[in-house]
This record gives sequence, structure tokens and C-alpha cells, in this order.
Amino acid sequence: MGIDQAIARYEKGERSEAKSQAEALIAASPNNGDALNLLAVIAQDEGRHAEAEKFARAAVSAAPANAIYLNTLGNGLMSQGRSDEAADALLSAHNAAPTQADILFNLANAQRQAGRLEDAMENYRQVAGLRPGHIGAYNNLALMMKALGDPESAATVLIEAVAHAPKAGELRFNLGNAFHAVGRLAAAEGAYRKAIELMPTHAEAYANLGTVLAEFGAKKEAEVAFRKAIALSPNLAPAYVGLADLADDGTMDAVAHRRAVLALKPDLAAIRSSLLMCLHYTPEPTRAELFEEHKAFGALYDQTKHAAFRADHDMDPDKKLRIGVVSGDFRFHAMLFFALPVFEARDKDMFELYCYATNTKTDEYTAEFRKTADQWRDVRALSPSDLTHLVVRDQIDILIDLSGHAPHNRLLTFAAKPAPLQVAWGDYVDTRGLAAIDVLLGDAVHTPAEDDRYYTERVERFAPDYICYRPPIYAPPVMPGPATTKKYVTFGTFNEVTKIGPAAVRQWASVLKAVPTAKFLLNSHLLADGARQGRIVSLFMDAGIAPERLIFHTGGEHRAFLAQYAEVDIILDTTPYSGGLTTCEALLMGVPVLTLPGDRFCGRHAAAHLMNGGFPEGVALSDQDLIDKAQALAVALPARVQIRNRFLASTVCGVTRFSTAFYGALRAEWRAMAKRPPSKR
Repeated sequence: MGIDQAIARYEKGERSEAKSQAEALIAASPNNGDALNLLAVIAQDEGRHAEAEKFARAAVSAAPANAIYLNTLGNGLMSQGRSDEAADALLSAHNAAPTQADILFNLANAQRQAGRLEDAMENYRQVAGLRPGHIGAYNNLALMMKALGDPESAATVLIEAVAHAPKAGELRFNLGNAFHAVGRLAAAEGAYRKAIELMPTHAEAYANLGTVLAEFGAKKEAEVAFRKAIALSPNLAPAYVGLADLADDGTMDAVAHRRAVLALKPDLAAIRSSLLMCLHYTPEPTRAELFEEHKAFGALYDQTKHAAFRADHDMDPDKKLRIGVVSGDFRFHAMLFFALPVFEARDKDMFELYCYATNTKTDEYTAEFRKTADQWRDVRALSPSDLTHLVVRDQIDILIDLSGHAPHNRLLTFAAKPAPLQVAWGDYVDTRGLAAIDVLLGDAVHTPAEDDRYYTERVERFAPDYICYRPPIYAPPVMPGPATTKKYVTFGTFNEVTKIGPAAVRQWASVLKAVPTAKFLLNSHLLADGARQGRIVSLFMDAGIAPERLIFHTGGEHRAFLAQYAEVDIILDTTPYSGGLTTCEALLMGVPVLTLPGDRFCGRHAAAHLMNGGFPEGVALSDQDLIDKAQALAVALPARVQIRNRFLASTVCGVTRFSTAFYGALRAEWRAMAKRPPSKR
């Protein structure tokens, strides 16, 4: 019996018989390459990788230029995760058979896995040229384009692919993802619906459809789609996340909604983080209760007993330090004004910066973060475990969490302790709850010493304010407020709508009652939604303030948004979640800000920025003091230019001084860590 019969039996699924025939052929002729190759394929099918490699190498040894044998070897190496070796073998196979589309496709896959991205993309294009209907080539090329930040090109490739394979549901699904990434929501919805038509049990298509519907404002339809996704795949995390996020328009109790979702799926870290975020927007939990909620997160996910960083990590106290920063906000965000200038100000001879970007959305400002980094890592698609391995491989000394429990965080990576020293700083407003994070960078206002008991991290108060602020170069000039031409003062808020709840409105209403001729302006792009405006009007009416005293503006691009501070005389802070960036922006535009500090980090943003930003008189000591200050300002408004000048000269805007303190604190923490015995790190 010859090799053709053995191969025929293999193709019929008669693997055992095919194997016996191939072994008989090799017994008669040990260098029978076809038989050796067949045995390699069979061993590979059965998961016997070492044996498969042995047979494949023997076949290649018998015929070194045989493309089929080289292809088998390359595929076997790929299955073992040895992508560099696999790419080399498959390149040889391709050189031996340059018109074989399947071999070239395998080569592109290996190059993609090995990180040779440009080579992989070019070869996927060539596969599509050799075989225009090759769905895998189109699909993988588009997925790479999207992952590398070019979803428009990904959509173009997938549209071409759909023309060749109109009934390929996976292509439609990925096309929906590409359309969604570039904001073409109607096209994304259509692609997802077609994918579901072709693949009725595709849970991810339902989940992504739900996300698009939610962005359209079709909340009820979105909920149906998310629940269908969960019914099809009970472990599909994005469906639960989407279901939880439906509460964020103010029509539902966001905290109760997330607890209900966790009752369905208690092991979802993303929902637990989202719950912790939501708890800060409501005054109900006490400071102690907030801490217990964060500790519960740590109890579920901390892995500090088995730290991932290498035992032989170089702990030289004075070496050049590799600092890794993990964030989903390397874009237009508060961190553009708070963190980017600090990164740019580092001593590059002493600190090397690695940015691990978890952004799902990028913009023109992402390039600014990327430019200042020594190494840029796009880790959107990496699992917590994969990111952990990458941080260890990069030999990061100090890993900084910039996101906390905000969306797109990677706290599960921090929980694995991939760096010897781990630091919490930036956008989040509380403890992370993880023992794996060593230090939280705070200040005497946000994190007074008496609050140390509410942090799992050790708090380091390294500067007067835990952030600094660099104004944008396009900041418009200071303009007079409306009270200069009108017979009343205009109070207002430019804070995000999620911070506007019953507690804040009650506080504002008390001021409006004390200044009965005043009006109140609310400014946010989210107020373009009439339902949101209606909710806020109802809150004011419940507090005894008539709708005609309210003014709604809907924001605009950032320069225009800053210019709109000319339409308000006095900013009243939100509670229990205070305004951070908006407080700095108000002072930049010369507008006085009044705040009553709360009992937690998130309630003290404005107080810290006012006390250190040249306007400490804006910090009230009680509800009555807030009213008294508002009445006094309504009678005698300070000069706006003076407020701006004091702010720009303050420590809040002292980027150089702040950065010196910031990197000095990191170096001091590193030296202290280096002195500890390994068992204490």
C-alpha cells in the first residue's frame, strides 16, 4: 500500500489506519518524506507536539526544499508558541512555493504572533491577491489594522471581503466592530444585525449590538440585546458590563443596578470596579463603608502571595529606573493636563518611561503621550495575564496605576504584582483595595493623615496638591462675567452630568434661595439630551427652584468650552463628588469657585485646588458658610484677571516644582523598597 492510500485514509478520518500504513512505509524506507510528514500531521492532530516536530524535521531533512514539509514544521512550531521559529520555517516554505496562498497565510499568522506586524500585514494583502476570496486573510488584516489604530482601513478591507463572501457572518461581525470604532453607529448596527441573521447564536454580536443601541439612546432595545447575549453565553463579560452601563443616564439607580448585575455574575471584576466608581457619586455610603467595599475587591483578586516579578530583579537603589504607567486615558482627558506635563518633565537620564495604553479610543492627543514615552505598548487586546507577563518581560521597576477602578483599568494585572514597587496616582479618587499596590500619592487636603485607616496603600503626601495643572496654549483671554451687564448674578456648574444629583442640587438651591434674583447655568455636552435636562429640572423643582431660573448650555470643543466661563459669575462645586479639572479651568478663566469639602477624596478636589491655587477664600466650612460666601460674592465679585494671575503663579501650575517632588518621591520609595529583604517586598 502506498502513501496515496495512507493519505486517503487520513482524509476519511481513519487516523489509526493511516498512521499504521505510514509507519510501514517508513520501516521499508526510513527517508520517505511523505510518510514522515503524514505522521507529523497525525501527531499534531493528537496533541503530541514533540513527536510531531521530530517527524516534521525528519521530513525536511529528507527534502529541505519541500514546501509542504516546511509548512507542516512551521504549523507545528506555531502550535507550541514558538512563533519566531515557525515564521522562519514558513518563510522557507513560501520561498519554495511562492504562489501557494495557504502557506503564505500561515506565514502571515506566524509573523503576526511573533510581532512582525508590518510583514504580516503585507503578506495578508498578498494572500488576498493570490486568492481574492480568502476570508481569513481579509479578516486578520482588518483585525490588525483596527488593533493598530486604523479602523477606517479595517472597514475598507472588510467591505471588500464581504463582497467576496456575503454570507460570512464573522466578517460582518468584525465589520461592525470597525464601523463602531470610527463612530459610524448606523453602519455598525446594520453589520451586527446581519451578523446575527447569519449566525443566530453569536453572543458577542448581540452584546456589541446592545452597545451601539445604548449609544443611540435605545436603552430598552439595548437591554434586550444584552440579555440575549447573556442567555447565549452566560460568561460573556461585555454583555454584563453593557447591562450595568444602561443605568448611567440617570434613569435608574446605578448602584442598585450594578449590584443586581453582580448577583447574576458575581465574579466580574469590571462590574465590581464600576460599582466602586458609582458609590462615589452618592452620599449614602460612609467613608468606612466605602473602604470595606474596596477591601472586598482586594480580597477577591489580590495575588500578592505569588508576586509575578522576577526574584532576581535588579534592585540597585540608584540605577536608572524603568517606570511603567498603565492608563486608559492617554487621550483628551484630565490626564492630558495633569499627567502629561509631568511625564515630559522627567530626567531622561534617570527615568525611562513605558506607557501601557488600554485606551479603546484614541485621538490626536494620544500622539502627545506616545511622543513622550520611551516605549509605547498598545495593550488594549491583552488579557490581565498577558499584560502581567509583558510588564515582567519589560523589567519595570515602578508600575503606576493611573486609572484605578475607572473603565479600561488593569487592576487584575496589578494584583499579580508584576513590578517590585507599585504606585496608585492619577484619575481615581480612593484606595484601589489591593495589597499589591504599595503606595498612593496624595496630599494633606485630599488624604489627611486621619484618613490613613481607609487606604490599603501607604499614603505619601509628597506635594501640596497631588496633581499639577498645565493650561492649554489655546486658553482664551479672561472676559467679564454676565453680572457686569445684567441685574443679577449667574451661578453655575461646568461639571460632568454624573456629578449632578439630589445632594448637589439641594446645596445649590439653598444658595439660590439666599440670592433670589440669581440664575443658575449648567454646561455640558451631555445636556444636549432633553431627558437629562428634564431630570435636572425635576431635581431643582423638588428643591423649590423654578425652571425659569435655570439656563442650559451644551458645551462644545474645548477652547469654546473655556470661553463659555464668560457666561457665569460664580461656580458652585458639586457634592459629594467635587470638580477637579473644571475647578482649575474656572480659575484659569478668572471665575471664583465655592466648595464645601466632603468627607472623602472625591469630595475634596476643589478644596485642594483652591487652597493651593490662589483662591482659598472659596473653601467653605459649613452649609451656612457656603451661603454666606455666595451672598458676599454676589455683591462684590473679585477681578477676574487677578484670579487668573494668582492661579498661574500658584503651586498648582508649578509643573517643574511638582515634577521634582514627584520623581523625588518615586526615587525615595524605590530606595526604601530596595533596602527591604525580598520577603518584605
